Amino acid sequence: MVIDAIKRALEKMDKRYCKLSTIDYHKLDESFRENLPKYLERPFAYEFYHQLRKLIDDGEVDFGGPIVQAEVDKRYQHCFRKGKIPDFIIHIPNTNINLAVIEFKLTSNISRIEEDFKKLVKFKQKRLNYEYLVEVIIDDCSCLKKAREHIKEISTDNGEKIIIVEFNTQTWKADEWEIKYKPKSGKAESRMSANDIETREPPEVKRRW
Repeated sequence: MVIDAIKRALEKMDKRYCKLSTIDYHKLDESFRENLPKYLERPFAYEFYHQLRKLIDDGEVDFGGPIVQAEVDKRYQHCFRKGKIPDFIIHIPNTNINLAVIEFKLTSNISRIEEDFKKLVKFKQKRLNYEYLVEVIIDDCSCLKKAREHIKEISTDNGEKIIIVEFNTQTWKADEWEIKYKPKSGKAESRMSANDIETREPPEVKRRW
């Protein structure tokens, strides 16, 4: 249900709010305009949020209580000592019901995707225990293929499941697959993990359905 809702919201995005101007102001005297569409992550993320909210508000998507919120810095809840700000979370505030955490990435930034994976797995710790860890990657067919190869190289045989949702800007369709990911267990990584996570546990709230 969650992944289908994410895919539906992506496919409902209005291209007008995702595409950026292709004018190069350094070359105006040459009447220069790039032929390829120009995209950035934030306009995609904002339009996705708008479409997901519409689906929820119109009753087409029902998470059974959880709501979607954007860019919540969990430090104020003393979950992390360092900033861990996901693009979106789907949860019920003030409870232990945490459904999904979502990150967005254009393939032009694919070299930094492991930073997203490390962030996502932090949300599987006991106090949060988000059910779905989701990485949305965005680009055309050829770029998505290269990104897929890179992701498979850094995936691991065991660890937390991360669902990869590919959004193709040529077909305007979304597809999904999954990997397992576990951060390297070197000393530096272990120190970072220990220092990064607060140790106090929040009171547990029982599900009511």
